[in-house]
Amino acid sequence: MLFLLIFSSCITTQQDAKYLNDQIVALNNRVSKLEGSVDKDQYSDLNARLKVISESQAEMGSDIDNVRAEMLKLSSRVDDRSQLVRRTVERDTAAQDAMRAGLNDLDKRTATLEKEVKRIQEYLKQQAPGVPAKKAPPKVTTQVKGPEPKATVPKEKPVSPEKQLYDMTHAKYRDGKYEEAITGFRGFLRKYPKSDLADNAQFWIGESYMGLKQYEKAILAYQEVIKNYPKGNKVPNAILRQAIAFYEIKDKTSSRLLLKKVIKKHPNSSEAGVARAKLKTLK
Repeated sequence: MLFLLIFSSCITTQQDAKYLNDQIVALNNRVSKLEGSVDKDQYSDLNARLKVISESQAEMGSDIDNVRAEMLKLSSRVDDRSQLVRRTVERDTAAQDAMRAGLNDLDKRTATLEKEVKRIQEYLKQQAPGVPAKKAPPKVTTQVKGPEPKATVPKEKPVSPEKQLYDMTHAKYRDGKYEEAITGFRGFLRKYPKSDLADNAQFWIGESYMGLKQYEKAILAYQEVIKNYPKGNKVPNAILRQAIAFYEIKDKTSSRLLLKKVIKKHPNSSEAGVARAKLKTLK
C-alpha cells in the first residue's frame, strides 16, 4: 500500500510538472508573439516620427537659408549706407577746404589791393594842385513856367523768362507732379546755371525725391546743394532734410550725425531748433 501511494504520488507530480512545463511553453510563445507585435508597432511608429523629424529639419534648413540670404541683403545695405555717409562727409570736408583756400586767397588779394589804393592816394596827394578859385554864382534867369508834366505811373517790371520757368516748375511740385518737377528743375539748372535761384532749384529736386519716397536720391540731391552752393540760404535746410531722409531708411546713426551738424554749424537757424527737437526722439 505504501509503495502504491508513493508511486501514485510520483505520477501526479510528473503530470503536474508536465502541465506546468506546457503552460510555461505556452506563455513563452504568447510573450514572443506579443513582443514581436510590439516591436513591429514601435518600429512603424519610430519610422513615422523619424519621417516627421526629417521633414521638420528640411523646413528648418530652408528657413535658415532664407534668413542667411536676408542677413546678406541687410549687410549689403548697411555697407551701402556707410559708404554713402562716408562720401557725403568727404565731399563736405573737401568743399570746406576749398572754401578756406578761397578765403585765404581773397584775404591776400584784398591786402594787396589795399596797399595799391594807399600808394595811389599818396601819389595823388603829392600831385594835387593849389586851392581852386571860387566858382562864380550861377546866373538867375527868369523863365516862364509851362504846364507841369503829368505824373507818369511806373510800369510793372516784366517777369524774366528765367523767373517764369522757375515758377512754372515750382507749381508742378506744389501740385504733386514730382517727376515733372525734377525734369523741369534740372532743365532750369542747365539753362541758368548761374541764376540766383539755382540753389533753390537743386533743393526742390531733393524735395521732389522725398515726395516720391526715393530717399537715397534725395540725399544725393541735397548734397549737391551743400557742395555747389555753400553760401546759399538753403544749406541748413538741405542738411536737415538729409538727416530726415536717413531716418526714413532706418539709418539712425547717420541721421543723428547730420542733426548735430546742423546745430553745430547753424546754431541760430530755425533748422537748428527742428534738429534739437528731432534728436530727442532718436533712441
